[in-house]
Formats: sequence, structure tokens, C-alpha cells
Amino acid sequence: MKEINSCVCEIRYKPNSKVLDYRGTWAEMISKHLQLPDWKIIENRLDVYDNKSMEQAFVGFRQMGMACNNAPTKNYFPEKVNKLISFVMKLDGFGASIHVERIGIRIRFCSDIDKKFSDLKDLYLSKYVNINADAKKTINAELVDTGINLNFKDSIGSFNTISGPMEKAQIQQFFENRKPEEIPEVGLYYDVDYFINPDKVLSSQDVINDVKKLGEGCWQRFEEIKGIIGK
Repeated sequence: MKEINSCVCEIRYKPNSKVLDYRGTWAEMISKHLQLPDWKIIENRLDVYDNKSMEQAFVGFRQMGMACNNAPTKNYFPEKVNKLISFVMKLDGFGASIHVERIGIRIRFCSDIDKKFSDLKDLYLSKYVNINADAKKTINAELVDTGINLNFKDSIGSFNTISGPMEKAQIQQFFENRKPEEIPEVGLYYDVDYFINPDKVLSSQDVINDVKKLGEGCWQRFEEIKGIIGK
């Protein structure tokens, strides 16, 4: 089964001017620590990356984070981010504790479904999003495509979702840097943005724990909807 994903994490904190002073030195150190061979300085932040593995990390004067494609497991991406956090927050001048305003992880998933698009659409409508009989009667037309935005809040944090059945051409628009053979012919698309707004001083371990919960939460939500549609 083809399954692709695209992961992004961002941690926003109160401005730290020290980042501007140490960008050049830190870029080389972070690049070596994360084994991402290339780096560059962009205005008020530094980026380290590896185009082959399609992984990137960044540290700016008011945010840091990471991005990667095709994380193989639910723990892979949070562990990568945590490796960045634990290293950066030990650097002289950055600070072992920071005032965090927002922590968010957004993952876009698409899972190959061995069905015709029309059949997947019907499954999605019957098992996840249901249009009641009165609405169908009022509209009185054939539904040819569907997708929905739903926003939630739970014990972990808030999460905004976009989901729906898609065909290859549409999937390609959301995963532009993938090879055609990586893209499913028909797939279930799920975009989940999980976040919290602490607005308080947190230690590196606090941030690491939150990233882990949010990352696992993204994966869990996708597995849940995939399980519903696949039954």
C-alpha cells in the first residue's frame, strides 16, 4: 500500500535576539548534530537541510522547527524534532528555558485505497461525513466530489482537519515534490494541524514532551479515520 506524508513542526517563543548574534556558529553546530549537511542564513534565522532526505530544520529569533517527508512511523518525526530542541536549548546564549507561545505539528497524510474514486467517496460519506435525507432531498443533485474541514479540541490540544477522497492529479497538488510513482491513483487525504498555546516559560523537557504528544496525536487521528473508512 502506498502511503505518503509531509510533516512540519513549529515552536514559537518570545523573541530571542541572541539567535541573531550566533547564527553562523550555531548553523554549523546544528548541521553536524542533526547530520543535515547543508546550511544557510536567511534574514533572522538559520536553516540546515538535506535535499536528498528531504529534511530541514530551522532556528529563528522567535521560532524553531523542522520538516520532513515520508516519516515511516509515528515516533520518527517527534524524535527528530526533539533532537533539535534538546541540542538548541543547551547552546550558550539560547536558554535552557524559554517563554513558549505556541507549539504545533501539522502532518498531511495520503493513503492508497484500492477502490474506485466513486466507491471511496461513498464510503467517506457513509462512514465519516453523513448528509441527512432532508439535505439530500433539498439539494436534489448528484454529489461528484467531497471534502470537509472540521476543527476539534481534546485533552492534548486543538486540532484542525481537512479530509476527503482524492484522485492522483489532486493528490499531486498537495505533495508537489514527489515522484509520480509515489502518488496513489486514489487515496484518502487527511491534513491535521495539532497545536497548543502554553504562553508560559517551559524547559526543554516540557517542550519535548508536548511535541511527542502532538506528533503521536496527529498519527492517531489519521489511523482512526483510516480505520473507519477501511471497515
